[in-house]
Amino acid sequence: MRIMLNISIFFIITLSAFSVIYIKHQNRIMNIEIESIEKKKSVEVNKYKELLNAKATLLDKELVGKSFKENLGMDVPSRNKIIYLNLAE
Repeated sequence: MRIMLNISIFFIITLSAFSVIYIKHQNRIMNIEIESIEKKKSVEVNKYKELLNAKATLLDKELVGKSFKENLGMDVPSRNKIIYLNLAE
């Protein structure tokens, strides 16, 4: 009777140890998947931000150019024709 009790306790402890190892393994796999999904999401968000920036830049150039031409009759010079003055002494 005592041997059966000891054997059953041994199997319970062994089973619980393997279940802890299995749960830790599953947790690790799940964390790796979460990190890869977050990385993909981060890349997609960065691409979206770049597209929004490009859109804003193009719209700004187009609207400012039209506004200057329509309201003031002026053209924005190209970057190599702009002169920057340093007014700070």
